Amino acid sequence: MKKRSFRSTFVSVILVITVAIFIVNLVVYGINIKEIRQAEVLKMKTAGERIDDMITISLNNIKGLKQICYTDNYARNILLENNEKNDIGIKFENQNYMDNALKHIASMDTLILRATIVNEYGNIYCTDTSIPEEYVKTIRNMTKEWMLFEGKENEYYYGGLQGDNTNILTFLYPLYTYGNTPIALLAVDINYKTFQSILENGFYENSGECFILTGEQELFHIGEDLYQKEEKGYIFDKSQKMMKENLIVDTFQSKGKIFYISSRQNMLSGWKIIQVIPEERMFEEVNQKIKWNSIFLLGALILVVSFSIYYTKKIIEPLEEFCKKISHTKGDQLQIINLEHMKLTREIANVIENYNEMENKMNEYLVREIIYEKNQRKIQSKMLRYQINPHFLYNTLNLIASMGELSDFPEIVEITKNLSCIMQYNVKGSRFVSLKTEVEMVKAYLEIQRIRFHDCFSVEYEIERQIEQVRIVKFILQPIVENIFEHGFTMDENDNKIWIKAFKCENDIVILVKDNGCGIDSEKREELNRILCERTRRISYIDEEEKSIGINNVNTRIKNYYGEKYGVKVNKADKGTEIQLLLGIENLEEENKDK
Repeated sequence: MKKRSFRSTFVSVILVITVAIFIVNLVVYGINIKEIRQAEVLKMKTAGERIDDMITISLNNIKGLKQICYTDNYARNILLENNEKNDIGIKFENQNYMDNALKHIASMDTLILRATIVNEYGNIYCTDTSIPEEYVKTIRNMTKEWMLFEGKENEYYYGGLQGDNTNILTFLYPLYTYGNTPIALLAVDINYKTFQSILENGFYENSGECFILTGEQELFHIGEDLYQKEEKGYIFDKSQKMMKENLIVDTFQSKGKIFYISSRQNMLSGWKIIQVIPEERMFEEVNQKIKWNSIFLLGALILVVSFSIYYTKKIIEPLEEFCKKISHTKGDQLQIINLEHMKLTREIANVIENYNEMENKMNEYLVREIIYEKNQRKIQSKMLRYQINPHFLYNTLNLIASMGELSDFPEIVEITKNLSCIMQYNVKGSRFVSLKTEVEMVKAYLEIQRIRFHDCFSVEYEIERQIEQVRIVKFILQPIVENIFEHGFTMDENDNKIWIKAFKCENDIVILVKDNGCGIDSEKREELNRILCERTRRISYIDEEEKSIGINNVNTRIKNYYGEKYGVKVNKADKGTEIQLLLGIENLEEENKDK
């Protein structure tokens, strides 16, 4: 019978412990769910009672305005008569008395912005002397309509009577005599936002939503607006059924989710107070705890498994690798065991190191032979390439130019002439040329491009005379100019332009190559400058035979020859792209003298 390894036994124990902890968490979760459900239902009932009390307290002073006909006989008599038919003195006295009576009652409640009474004769009494004419007209018309109906109930208008102010909630109450005969209409404007804030304070502990309705109209909404119009309609219908059945808290399902709903009615205003909370939000806190417990449990499991893997890599895997290397050694080359990525004990490391030392000595001779053979092949390849005589290429280009001239193709003559100049420039042995020579080579290159793209661009040169003969690193301008045709110009327009400028700045030379092409965005420009800066720290030499010499290679060559402060940089430009080359003078002159 095969004996189980320590690793498999250890992992099995951990899995059993993990499953046990998971089961315990599930049991605790079930208990917590039941307790939280009971607590949330109680919280909904308490919040409903609290909001009910706040509405009653807030509207209590409005009740005083409604009862002015019963509590003030003088005010009732004024409302029963047409004040416009009284003489000026009595008219003024009645108006002043009613206005002050309304102001006195309204001043007891900061919610009340304005209180207005209009009797059946159209006489208006108000706490605000600057009442708008449109408001007066509206309330007079409504008073005439209300006088026709006895026992008419209260009405509420969100946004005021004109519906154009979201900060106002207007209450309309009919005023009656002792015979239940309507004699006037009371309009009270209250501060909607202040009222909303008071109600929100009563709902602060709850995580659901609260709706306050008058009839079927929604007056207030507290909480996040999570429900669509159809869902709200279903909620309001559900609350109506609950009131008929005398249910305070109930549940319903919508779109596969369970919701808890609470419904009650304020006796003073007749408003319905409806609370709704999704079951998943009720248990959000306990679910969060379960989530973190699961993450902790998973983390502990990962930690234990990681320890097991670490233990395996440190002892078992190195021995297995060692045996595998020895058994699979074939041919003349012996395999070396790499210790860099292995976690080993000191004893196992000593064994493998001694084995590697022995194999290194045995492989030394074979390695030298292989390197020698590869070098020989490289030399032979170079010799074959160098067998081509450059004069043959120049003569061939001259022949093509002559044929083009005879055939009356001046473009061919111009292209071959400039191409010949560029080839001669490239094969010259010196690494340094004068700035003037470098610019002439760029002119030859641009002349070829001009013929290729049918004069769709122009070039402007601005080279200081005093630096024309300064010797610089060879072949650094052409790759920069070539990038303009690859990335800058679209060649669909004829207003493309290139500026090449060189000037002396203290002991340095600054060369600017600018175009009016598509340009480069700031993020890409900063990223390119960062790469140009970091590239120097990573590269200590360049391949002079590399076929594609781009901006990175130019930057590396400049820094190698002149120093770290020099190199290539992409400047910010209003339009197009501007490349800056910073070159030294003194360092190069000293190097040329040494040579």
